[in-house]
Amino acid sequence: MRILQVSSPRQLGGGETHVLELTAALRERGHEVVLAGRPGSAVKPSIELPFRNSLDALTALSLRKILKKETFDVVHAHAARDYPLVAAALWGLPGKLVFTRHLIRKIHFNPFYERVDGWIAPTRQIRRSLKVVAPRAVAVIPNWVDLGRFPFAPHRPHSPITLGLLGQISPHKGHDDAVEAVRLLGPGYRLLIGGRGTPRYEKSLRRRALGLPVEFAGFVELPDFFRAVDILLVPSWEEPFGLVILEAMAAGIPVISTAAGGPMHILRSGEEGLLVPPRTPSALANAVRNIAPDVDRFVQAARRRVESEFDIQSVVPSVEAFYRTL
Repeated sequence: MRILQVSSPRQLGGGETHVLELTAALRERGHEVVLAGRPGSAVKPSIELPFRNSLDALTALSLRKILKKETFDVVHAHAARDYPLVAAALWGLPGKLVFTRHLIRKIHFNPFYERVDGWIAPTRQIRRSLKVVAPRAVAVIPNWVDLGRFPFAPHRPHSPITLGLLGQISPHKGHDDAVEAVRLLGPGYRLLIGGRGTPRYEKSLRRRALGLPVEFAGFVELPDFFRAVDILLVPSWEEPFGLVILEAMAAGIPVISTAAGGPMHILRSGEEGLLVPPRTPSALANAVRNIAPDVDRFVQAARRRVESEFDIQSVVPSVEAFYRTL
C-alpha cells in the first residue's frame, strides 16, 4: 500500500514518536509511507505545509492539490487539529481516510468527518467517545512499545528509594499529589521529576516541594531515566492512554498509576502494578509502601503482559489489517 501519515506538531512528543514508529514498521512490512507535517518538524516530513490551525484553508487547499497529483491508498491523521483539514483536502478524492483519536475528552461533530472511512481508538473508553461522529468503522488498537528500545533490566533499589514522575509538568498530571505523597512517606524516599511545564506552574510546584527530597531533572532521556528510578508514578487525574507506563513495564520498573482512563486498560491492579484513586496522595503513598516488598513479582508479570499484548511487532499488523479491511 501507499500510505500518507499526517502529523502537524512541531516538537517530538509521544504522539510524534507513535507516528515515526508506525511509519518505520510499515516500511519494514513493504509499504511505501510518506510523511506530511510542518517545516522543521521532529517527524522530518517530506511534504511540508503550514498547518497553522484547524481552520487553515491554505493548508487544506495545498494538501488537496498534492492529493490530486499523488494517489494514496490510505491517508492517516493523528492530531485532532489536523482532522478537519485532512478530511476537507481528501473530500471527493480516492483513498481511504483514517483518524487515530488519542484524546479521551469528548469529540465534537464536524460535517467533514463524513469523509472519514475508519477511526482507531487506543482504548474502549476512547471508542465510546466517538459515538457522536457516527463512525462507519472503528478498531480498538492499543498504542505500543518498541521492546528493542527498552530491554528488560530491573535493578536493585537505590537508597533512598527513588520515585519517578515523567511527562509534562501540569496540574492535571498530578504533580502536586506526588509531592504531597513524598511528604507523607517521610524519610527513605525521594522524588525525581522529569519534564518541563509552564514557568508559572513549575515555580509554584517548586515552592510546594521546598524542604522535601524532590529533584527537578528537566528534559531527560529514556531509558536513562528508568535506570535512575525505582518506582514510576503516574498520578494523572485522567490519562488517555499512558505510553510511559508501557515503557516502564518493558524496562522492568514497577508502576503505580491512578485508575483513570488508559492506565486501567494497561495495568491490572495487584498483578502488573498498582492502581489508586486520582487526586488522593495518601493512597499514592500507601501504594508505594505496598509495592516495595513485592517488586520482582510485579515487574516479571508486567514484562510478560507487554510482550503478549503491546509489542510493536504484534500491534502494527493490526493497523495494517484495519487499512486492508477499509
